Amino acid sequence: MNQLMVIDGVSVSRDVVGRYSLNDLHRAAGGLDKHKPAFWLRNEQTEQLITELQICNSDVPEPVSVIRGGKLQGTYVCRELVYSYAMWISAAFNLKVIRTFDAIQTSGKSAGASDRVQAGVILLESAAKLLNLSNSSKLGAYQKLQQVAGLPDLMPHYAIDAPAGALDGSSRPTQSLSALLKAKNIRITANQVYHMMSRLGIVEQKERHSRTGVNGVKKFWSLTAKGCMYGKNITSPANPRETQPHFFESKFSELLKIIDIVA
Repeated sequence: MNQLMVIDGVSVSRDVVGRYSLNDLHRAAGGLDKHKPAFWLRNEQTEQLITELQICNSDVPEPVSVIRGGKLQGTYVCRELVYSYAMWISAAFNLKVIRTFDAIQTSGKSAGASDRVQAGVILLESAAKLLNLSNSSKLGAYQKLQQVAGLPDLMPHYAIDAPAGALDGSSRPTQSLSALLKAKNIRITANQVYHMMSRLGIVEQKERHSRTGVNGVKKFWSLTAKGCMYGKNITSPANPRETQPHFFESKFSELLKIIDIVA
C-alpha cells in the first residue's frame, strides 16, 4: 500500500502505478502561476530528463502520465521528476520534498521492524506453550528479542522457577536427570527413566528436523504440563531448538516414588 505524502498540509495523490500528482505539488508549493507544471514540462532540461528516464527504464513504465477528466485528472510523474520539479520551483521547496520522502521511508522501516518484533513475540508465545518452557527460558528468549530489535533494556533480569503450589516466591534449584540419578547413586540410565516417566505422561518425546538425525529427524525429551510439577524445560545447551528437562531437587524423591524407583 502506498503511504500518504503530505507537504505543508497538502496531500499529494498518486495514480494506480504510484506516480505523484504535479498539480498537488504545485498547490503545496504555493500555487503561483509561474510554477505551473505545464511550464516546467516545456523546459528543455525536463524534456532531457524524461527522455533519459525512458531510456533507463525507471521504476514505472512511463515517467509522465496525463489524466484528462474525472476525479484524478492532472499530471502524474515518477519520484525522480518530483525532485526535479521541486528543485525548479526553489531549493527550499526541494528540501521539503526530500525530507518528506526520507520521513516516509524511515517510518516504513520502523513499521517493518515493529511487524518483525510482533511476529517474534507471537512465535515465542507459541513455542513457550508448545514446549512448556520455564519462566527463565521464556525470559531469556524475550531478552534476546529485545536485543535484536534494539529496544531499551526493560525486561527483568531474573524469573521465578518453582513447583506449582510453592508459596514463598523463590526459585528452586534444579539439575539434569543424569546429575540427580548420579547424586542418589541410582544405577539406571536417564533414558530408561525418561521412558518410565513417558508412560505416566510426565514427559514426552518431540521431534525436529536435523541433517544428522535418523531419517532427517532428531528426537528430544520435554516435560509435559503435568511434568512441570516436578521440573522445568530449559533451552538445551546443545541446541537452542530443543528443550532439556531439569528437575527440582526438592521434588525429585517424590518423582522417584511415582515412577516406582527406590533411591
